[in-house]
Amino acid sequence: MSRPITIAAVQLPSTAPGRTPAARQRANFDQAESALNDAARRGANIACIGETFNTLGLALTRANTPGIVKSAWAETVRRFAPIAKKHRMAIIAPILALVDDVVRNVAIVIDEKGRVAGGYQKVHTIENEEAYGTVPGDAWPVFNVVNARVGVQICHDNSFPESARCLALAGAEIIFWPHVMSGWGDEFMDVLLRGPAIYNGVHHVPVCYGCPPDEAWMPGKLIGRSSIIRPDGTVAADAGRHPGIALTTIDLDAPRIATQFTRPGDWVWQIDMLNDRRPETFGAFTRPHRRIKPIPAEPARRR
Repeated sequence: MSRPITIAAVQLPSTAPGRTPAARQRANFDQAESALNDAARRGANIACIGETFNTLGLALTRANTPGIVKSAWAETVRRFAPIAKKHRMAIIAPILALVDDVVRNVAIVIDEKGRVAGGYQKVHTIENEEAYGTVPGDAWPVFNVVNARVGVQICHDNSFPESARCLALAGAEIIFWPHVMSGWGDEFMDVLLRGPAIYNGVHHVPVCYGCPPDEAWMPGKLIGRSSIIRPDGTVAADAGRHPGIALTTIDLDAPRIATQFTRPGDWVWQIDMLNDRRPETFGAFTRPHRRIKPIPAEPARRR
């Protein structure tokens, strides 16, 4: 048996034209709409774009953010649901939005019939986004779209292996990771790209932004590298450093196979891994943590 699905990791430009917040938002939506249509024409069954694409390039404050993002959810559905329905392509659209009058970093999941399947609210927010009012979520939903079980983690979520593991335990076969991480060194980022796939036996799909086509990438810029990572950690497709689309067809019924892993012969790795877990020993994961005052780098070096 086989269960093929074509995935598109849509790497939008890291800049958007426009002098005003409204103009930049329109440009962000226009660029995303064009790229999603391109992914659909190329045969994608499911496509994902980068984290909070709607506010790319905007200066956000606690005072102005609610007004800027108040219509983001409705606008996302208005513009992208018809694309999903027309092309029978599910879409993951991460935005900054007001959800029940609360600012959320949320990924809207639109199924292949153009219906909103739900939204994932980023659990691990950072100080910068909390400063303009973003409130973290507290759940790890899995969505059924295009005959696949899909989960989402956003940016800082992937700093915590428990994030992808929660999604895998809930049945996710593909985990999308929209993010805006910059290039802190290829070894560091390579682990973050591949790790969730390897440790969970799932396909992992990082989605970032590409640096301007007329510029060379260098450390400090958004990492790019939107890709589709197989359960064994190999890269099935990679968009590189500049805007583009990583697109490939995977078979969800072809799991990672391990040989001589826990017994002689070849066996499905994920099943053995899940069977061998001992969650009763993991109490440290859920013990309350006493917050520690952050330490700047220079004093830390002198300690």
